[in-house]
Amino acid sequence: MEVTNDDLSAFSVSTVNGTDDREALPKHWVAALVQVRCEKAISKKLQELHIENYVPTQWEYHQWSDRKKRVERVVIPMVIFIHTDKATEKRLHTYSFINKLVSYPGQYTPATIPDSQIESLKYMLSHTDKSVEMHNHIFKTGEIIRIARGPLKGFEGELCRVETNRPMVAIHIECLGYACVNIDKSDIELIC
Repeated sequence: MEVTNDDLSAFSVSTVNGTDDREALPKHWVAALVQVRCEKAISKKLQELHIENYVPTQWEYHQWSDRKKRVERVVIPMVIFIHTDKATEKRLHTYSFINKLVSYPGQYTPATIPDSQIESLKYMLSHTDKSVEMHNHIFKTGEIIRIARGPLKGFEGELCRVETNRPMVAIHIECLGYACVNIDKSDIELIC
């Protein structure tokens, strides 16, 4: 039996270098905003639609008066990372459970997140025993901050040094200098 060009055009899958169109399109990560406390359920829906996604979570122990329980906490509330190509990205806008794809300020196209950043986040979450928190502010020397947690909670001071692991918070004592203490970055907040 002879195969004609009309028969070949009936196939919806074309091949390029041994791959179909879906495999030939490059994939990238985007961040999607979803309803609060629905991240895991929406991740499951996306998996059922064969869309690769990632919800950053971390296991923690929570203490109540009568018990201690291990719970899985979503690290970035209301965000799901989706590994997608341009065709699937357009479809994401039609799903009612996706509120918005995150873009840079003033732009309308979704921001592309490098694979290395997603892999680093996965590595951090799987290898640390401390609580990972997101901060959208980059702390700078000279800023006035407040300690939000720990034994120094409520203390206000000047940020006098920022190292990779810990910033140093200082209180200026006129004519004498600074009294300084190292604090975890997750324990400080900027005073506006």
